[in-house]
Amino acid sequence: MARHKIQIRNRRTDSRISGEVRRLDDLRDMERHYRSKLAKTERRRVDAVALTEKMRNDSLRADDRANVALAAQRQEIVATTLAERVDTTAKAAATQTEASAVALRIKAEADGAIISNRIAPLEQARYENAGGKSQSQESKAEMHWTTERVIAVAAIAFAAFEFYLSQPR
Repeated sequence: MARHKIQIRNRRTDSRISGEVRRLDDLRDMERHYRSKLAKTERRRVDAVALTEKMRNDSLRADDRANVALAAQRQEIVATTLAERVDTTAKAAATQTEASAVALRIKAEADGAIISNRIAPLEQARYENAGGKSQSQESKAEMHWTTERVIAVAAIAFAAFEFYLSQPR
């Protein structure tokens, strides 16, 4: 009996061992299965994170493009506004310059008329004075010629008187 018990034990032990081996095989299969599922899930997570990161980068890039487009539109509006202001200012400056030129021309013409009105009597007086001077110069010349004659006649008379006095009588 003892031998039989050993054999039963051996069968039991063998049975236990084989059961244990099956259980370990099953556990290994389960481990492989779950590791495969974990790896697949991890790949999905990494892919999802990469996709999310790509979408975030695309979103940031789209935001940057939108901001650049908005800045370009704002710049275009500012440039248009400034161009309109420059055009308006140039037109206003041209109008003001033209008005100033007209006003200066009118003032210059008025000043010229005033000066002409003032100069006309002066020129008239000058011409009258010039005529008077030439007449007075002519009078002086005549007077001078007359004075020379008077002096010459007086000198002759004096010489004749001297001659008369120097003659013995």
